[in-house]
Amino acid sequence: MISVKKDFTILPKKLIESRRLALILDSITTQSKHKFDSKVYRDATLESLEVLYHSKCAYCETNTSAGAAMQVDHYRPKKKVNDDLIHNGYYWLAYEWSNLILCCSKCNRKKGYSFPTSAAKITEPSLDADGLPEIEYCVADSAKLRAEEALILHPELDDVETHFVFGPNGDILGLSSQAEKTIEICDLNRKELVFKRLGILKRYVNDLQEILQEFSEGTINSDQCRESAKRVFRRLAALQDPRREYSRFGYFLFTKFDFFIANSLKDKQKDAVLKLFDLFLKKEL
Repeated sequence: MISVKKDFTILPKKLIESRRLALILDSITTQSKHKFDSKVYRDATLESLEVLYHSKCAYCETNTSAGAAMQVDHYRPKKKVNDDLIHNGYYWLAYEWSNLILCCSKCNRKKGYSFPTSAAKITEPSLDADGLPEIEYCVADSAKLRAEEALILHPELDDVETHFVFGPNGDILGLSSQAEKTIEICDLNRKELVFKRLGILKRYVNDLQEILQEFSEGTINSDQCRESAKRVFRRLAALQDPRREYSRFGYFLFTKFDFFIANSLKDKQKDAVLKLFDLFLKKEL
């Protein structure tokens, strides 16, 4: 999960030109019985969200652009909230730009209509002279909505990078109650995610092991060993690019190189790799 910058005041052109306002007015009357129009909240925003999120899921950072289409998640559920028997959902936020997040189908399905909070939830908005919800009941960064103390992290509001760390086995660990709840609800340690993250780590460990093995066998000389290691380190550094899949895990692999990569090697290989990596950081490799 990484932070994403979205301007809540600048809506996608397709969303502005849609039936959004008419649908919001209808939702005020019909509430949970409103016929939510995916052509508006999804089709009118998907392209813009894919640009903002680099075609990655807001929660797990999986890129499915080459496979199944991404979905649009309602951060605050548009229908009846699972963990609140009397809450009819945030129906008035179904077409609210700051409430729409890019999401893979698996995280979306896991999250469903869950929305735990530490404080009381808003059950209905106050209306303006036009019968529309007042802005303080709509925009995600308003004092009214923040006062609910949501327990699911919002990538467009929260400094999410400070809430998580990763383990060398590919697990993601929460550093706050919000992070722990987000991991639980979106199942961010489901097997396929842990397997993919661990697979990235193992590829770099295997590449470095192979280079050192070739050097020890005399297949490559010292200069070739250094150059090969440099290429691996460059690729490792590039994993941090927010456009890359699982970039936050990549950040940990690079910045905590000794813990994630070097510790996976045997003693002699570990010492050699740490020296090479130190030279790389000093731009002396």
